[in-house]
Amino acid sequence: MTIFQLQVLAEVVNSGSFTKAGEKLGLSQSGVSHTISSLESELDITLLSRNRNGITVTDSGERILKHVRNILEHNEKLNQERGLIKGIEVGKVKVGAFSSVSSQILPKILKDFKKKHPGIEIELYEGGYDDIKNWITSGIVDIGFVTLPCPDYDTEFILKDDLYIILSEEHPLSNHQIMTLNQIEQEPFIMPKAGCEILVKKSFKRDNLKPNITFEISNNNTILAMVEQGIGISIVPKLTLPNTLNNVVLVKPEPPIFRDIGLAVSSLKSVPLAVKKFIESTKKIKITL
Repeated sequence: MTIFQLQVLAEVVNSGSFTKAGEKLGLSQSGVSHTISSLESELDITLLSRNRNGITVTDSGERILKHVRNILEHNEKLNQERGLIKGIEVGKVKVGAFSSVSSQILPKILKDFKKKHPGIEIELYEGGYDDIKNWITSGIVDIGFVTLPCPDYDTEFILKDDLYIILSEEHPLSNHQIMTLNQIEQEPFIMPKAGCEILVKKSFKRDNLKPNITFEISNNNTILAMVEQGIGISIVPKLTLPNTLNNVVLVKPEPPIFRDIGLAVSSLKSVPLAVKKFIESTKKIKITL
């Protein structure tokens, strides 16, 4: 049993596909299949179930996978320690991020980090709030951007992202600079999904209000397009908005609504040094929205 076999197994599980795992590792699909079969033969355990719907991890595979991820984590720490002894900074940080972070602030973070730590590789996984938490728990990613509070993990605050009421320029309320939720309770409302709805609904409930929800939409571009056409109004984080808006105005809600964004890991005490460097570097960057 080799580290390479364990890396192949972990990548197949992460990607859910022999083909995608092969593309990531530079192997053919048959090469990935042969490596997994060899590992299963050595362990005398069926790790993966292959069927028409794709690949699923067997119950035995799930039990083995926990140890595989621990071995790979310690192997990464060993490689980083070896690099430090030889005076070479090496390592890999697997980062989970939701779309607004990966498109708006992560490029700046990565540019700064790669300049300071060129020997450390960054691997990005993009998903929703729950995806990222599951990836941290299962070890698929080392660290993830999350909304705070996030009590099940060790976290570091990164920035505050204000939410704005967005409405068409032709809307009768578009000349307001500040509005209460009471003023928009009866307006056709487009509820954002993918996690933001929790914060928006909580804000309405806090004021004993119930929004007039006409649509529930996950895609931010779709929400903007519908608001632009006067189909409804919405409340979205500033981070999800493009720099230029067409026929859409932003109004601050009163009281303010915001989400705190931070970095989360399973344990700050046990993460590899490269992950700690990523946290330190990110906290030092001035991010303006």
